[in-house]
Amino acid sequence: MHKKGTVLIPSGPSHDPNRKHLHVVCTDPDANGEQLIVSICTKVNNLCDPACTIQPHEHSWLTKESYVFYRKAQIVPQAALANGIAGNHFTVKDDMNGQTFLRIANGICASIQTPRKIKKYIGCP
Repeated sequence: MHKKGTVLIPSGPSHDPNRKHLHVVCTDPDANGEQLIVSICTKVNNLCDPACTIQPHEHSWLTKESYVFYRKAQIVPQAALANGIAGNHFTVKDDMNGQTFLRIANGICASIQTPRKIKKYIGCP
């Protein structure tokens, strides 16, 4: 997967573990072959992370107002993404448009919910 790419990954709640969430690839592979991904979740109330809200028209998969779930940002091996796609466990979707991707990327450092490890990985001040 490349930066700005999106993929559906099973990551539903405990009562529906096969539910897929849209994930955005935030980095190209690093020297270790790892990439940062963030999940997009439906906005259900005002307790959701306000760092980056995404409207349905900003990506073809979205049907409701959503937000980036920075608290669950992950550094994953590129090989794991490739294997998930090759095994039909993950589904590739349209790339995120440039403006929306920039807001998502900026939110990594801006969100108080982004784990310290993720902020360090991405180089936040």
